[in-house]
Amino acid sequence: MDRKLLFFDIDGTLLAGGIPGYIPESAIQGLKQAQANGHYLFINSGRTYSFMPEAIKEFPFDGYICGCGTEVIFQGESLFHNRLPDEVRFGLKDILRENRMHGAFEGHSSCFFDDSATLIPPLQGIRDVYATSNTPNAVRNFEDPEMDFDKFVAFSDADSDFDNFLKAIEQYFTCVQREPMGDYHFNELIPKNCSKATGIDFMTKHLGASLDDCYVFGDSANDLSMLQHVKNSIAMGNAYPDVLGKTSYVTTRVDRDGIYLALKHFHLI
Repeated sequence: MDRKLLFFDIDGTLLAGGIPGYIPESAIQGLKQAQANGHYLFINSGRTYSFMPEAIKEFPFDGYICGCGTEVIFQGESLFHNRLPDEVRFGLKDILRENRMHGAFEGHSSCFFDDSATLIPPLQGIRDVYATSNTPNAVRNFEDPEMDFDKFVAFSDADSDFDNFLKAIEQYFTCVQREPMGDYHFNELIPKNCSKATGIDFMTKHLGASLDDCYVFGDSANDLSMLQHVKNSIAMGNAYPDVLGKTSYVTTRVDRDGIYLALKHFHLI
C-alpha cells in the first residue's frame, strides 16, 4: 500500500503556543504536501470532537480519532462511538464527590461540570474554553438527565482520596496520564476498551491497511499507547522525558519545524 496513514496528536505535536495555540506554517505546508502525495491525515487526540481547537477543524484532515479512541470519524462520518453503561455514566459523579475529587466529563458535543460546587481554577479554565466554542450546549452539568460522555478528566489535591477513587473506577477506566498542575494533580481517564492504539487498529482495518503503513506523531504520556503500537513512531523534540527514547525517531520541537522535518525524514513529502 503506497498510501500511508499519518496520525497526529494535537497539543505539543501539531499546535504550538499553548491554548488555543496555532499550527506552525511549516507544519501546514508539510501536511498539505503529504495529503497531495496521497497520504491520509488523521488527528489522534485525547480531546473529544467538541474540544478540537478551531485551528485543527479548519484544516481538511481525513479523519479524527477522538477522546483516546472513544470515537472514530472518517470523512465526516462517525464509524465508531463507544458508549458507557448508564450506571457508570450516572454513578461517576457520586464517586468523585465521595473521594473529594474534581472532574469534567467530556462528550462528543458537550462537557459536563459539577454546578453544586465552586469550580477549581483548572476546571474553570476548561469550562471557559468550552463556553467560547461554536458548539451549541457545549457546557452542561452533572445533573443533566441526558448526560452522555466518552471520557473524563479529574483533579486531585491534598484532601482527595485518589487511591480509593482509582479502586472505585478500575473496572471501567484506565488512568492514562497523571501529572502535577499547581496545587492539584491532573488525571486523564478513558474506558478500558479504548485507547489511541485501538483507534488506529479500527482505522487500519476499515481501510484495509496494516500497522506498517502507519506513522504516529506525539509528545506526551497519553500518546504512548499509539507510539509504542507502530514501528514508525515520532516523538517531538519538546516531548515529555518518559516519551523520548520510546520511539523510532525524535524530531525537533513543534515550533522548530518538527512536523515538516519528520515528514521529510520518512520520505512522506
